[in-house]
Amino acid sequence: MKYFSSIEEGQAIVQSKGTYRQVPLYERGGRVYAKYGAGFVRLNVHRTTTNPSVKWVEMDTPNGVVKEVGHEVLYTPNDAPALEAAE
Repeated sequence: MKYFSSIEEGQAIVQSKGTYRQVPLYERGGRVYAKYGAGFVRLNVHRTTTNPSVKWVEMDTPNGVVKEVGHEVLYTPNDAPALEAAE
């Protein structure tokens, strides 16, 4: 089982019902999550999350790369091993 791991220095701004919050970022299985209340919301493309009333406005991950693939936001740390081509 994969657990939530903190993204070092990762931050996001999320908005719900007109209130903005700065929250820490986490990853689980390469997917990006924001701490929200007592739990987490997964960040999706088009600034949506798994909670329909919560949107993400900005995010910063200085120690890794974030990219949007399909409907998900994925994270790769800068120190991740490079994939080698099969010979």
